Amino acid sequence: MHICYVDDSGRGKARTVTGLIIPAAKWNDLMHCWLEGRKSLTVTWGVREQVELHGNELARGRGAYCGSQEQERIFKNRAIRLRAYDLMLAALAGCGALSVTTVCCATSHMPTAYARFVEHLERWAAEMDTRVLVVLDGHAGPADGVESEADVAELEAAHRNARPYRLVHRGLDLRTRRVIEDPIVQDSRSSHLIQAADLVAYAATQWLWVNTNLWPKGGPTHGRPLAEIAKSYESLAGLWLPSERFGIHMASVEVPRYEEALG
Repeated sequence: MHICYVDDSGRGKARTVTGLIIPAAKWNDLMHCWLEGRKSLTVTWGVREQVELHGNELARGRGAYCGSQEQERIFKNRAIRLRAYDLMLAALAGCGALSVTTVCCATSHMPTAYARFVEHLERWAAEMDTRVLVVLDGHAGPADGVESEADVAELEAAHRNARPYRLVHRGLDLRTRRVIEDPIVQDSRSSHLIQAADLVAYAATQWLWVNTNLWPKGGPTHGRPLAEIAKSYESLAGLWLPSERFGIHMASVEVPRYEEALG
């Protein structure tokens, strides 16, 4: 039995979906590696223990992370932010039981990209003779329970937003499927390992941006890729699936299997 923490990245008409796959029996090891990385950020730069790490914001110098104004001033430095990002990917790389995979496809429609990812995960799980439970980044509803009409509306909105991803799972053949249950939706703000998936997803996108022609390399509407983050991504090489070059599977989006359900 494996657990797969999933987040997406990309821009324009190219989307990536990244999964961190861990045997359920080794979950504690992965969490330990991540928390040791977080501890290093706190000791070195004063990064608050429970603050959310978001790939784009951390890499681009956005957001507030530290416990004091002086620490925040230091941590705003671009080189330090990139070092912190590298440190967290290195912490994940220290978990030998972890596998990392990214699916990239030419679409701006996230549910379609997710469908390609699930197909990829199904093939891997069949080869490994295992089952996989997916934990997916997303808004799960009110954090403190349903206590008002606003909470009910928020919960209903979260349920609607998750529907395309549930349909992907429910479209699988029950007789043979390896990805079990509906995806479990967790907000990255409250999930360490969804944050980990976000950092890897953003780093994989930067690697593709630097090393392929999927996105323009610059300009007023595209910005520029971060070569340092792309390099940090390569520290995960020991965790990439053996069948993949650079941990990335390039998927076709021409298969209409989920087209009707996804709308």
